Amino acid sequence: MVVLIAAVAMFDSRAAFSPSAGTAPGDVGARWYPFWAASIMGVASVIVGYRALTTPQGAEGAFEGSRSLFAVLKLAVPMLAYALLIGGIKWRTTDFTYTVIPPFGFYLSTALYMSLFAWWLGRYKVWWVGAIAVAFPIVIFAVFELGFRVSLPKSFLYETGVLPF
Repeated sequence: MVVLIAAVAMFDSRAAFSPSAGTAPGDVGARWYPFWAASIMGVASVIVGYRALTTPQGAEGAFEGSRSLFAVLKLAVPMLAYALLIGGIKWRTTDFTYTVIPPFGFYLSTALYMSLFAWWLGRYKVWWVGAIAVAFPIVIFAVFELGFRVSLPKSFLYETGVLPF
């Protein structure tokens, strides 16, 4: 399945090899990165598939018990919450729209996500968790918004003027 996704992405960004791909001499153009990222993803998935077919597998299976399942859930549930927090959660009826959770945007969601993992899984001290919660969004904001000039989803605090993100 991953090979198919990589092939579709490579086909979609095949203009990377167009003579007019870039806008300046020596520029590779915007489709260069997606093409090669999809190429690497496709090759890696073929290698993983080959190794899975040729390497003897353990008899116990992927999940040995509830402990293994809980380890996966410790990663999957926070990722799901992170994705939902970025855009917020709204409940729509035919007459009204209720905001259950306001949009936290990319930066606040990242601060919560990183600090949760630093505290829960990393067992970092509280002052490190606070530093991570403050530093990561600021660095990401500086890189994307100021450096690359790419606008990422903003929080409800941006709309009120409390935060720059």
